[in-house]
Amino acid sequence: MVKVEKLGVFLSSISAFFAQIADTQIAIDTPYLHDNKSAIGYDYSGIIKITGPVEGYVYISAPSTMLRALINIMDESDSSLKMMKDLLGEMANTIAGNARIEFGTDFIIAPPEIVVGAPSAAYLPKDRNSYITPFSWGGYQAVIGICIT
Repeated sequence: MVKVEKLGVFLSSISAFFAQIADTQIAIDTPYLHDNKSAIGYDYSGIIKITGPVEGYVYISAPSTMLRALINIMDESDSSLKMMKDLLGEMANTIAGNARIEFGTDFIIAPPEIVVGAPSAAYLPKDRNSYITPFSWGGYQAVIGICIT
């Protein structure tokens, strides 16, 4: 499992994403270990598979109300499900892509996969733990999940 000190790059990435899109800060709560027996998540999750020197998954899960609020701030008139999924995929890509700075160019990320609800056991193996980091923005709660070794 990756050391907790390495989580900073993921959290900095999501903070920068919100600062750029919404020109506001997010409130990051304390990360905690989760046993993956039941998934932690909201309406939709953007999942990135990681391969290379570290392997596993990174995901962001958010409620649809948060995604629609972000779309509104971006002055987009289309707040359809497709647009919400695109936005969530962009968030996941930003988080994982910026982690290459910390983990190096051999840190390979797959395109995001968007699922309804929290990630399933297929993404979060029960023989490993995930770091779950809750965060909030604009009164909405969301999470970043990191399950990499």
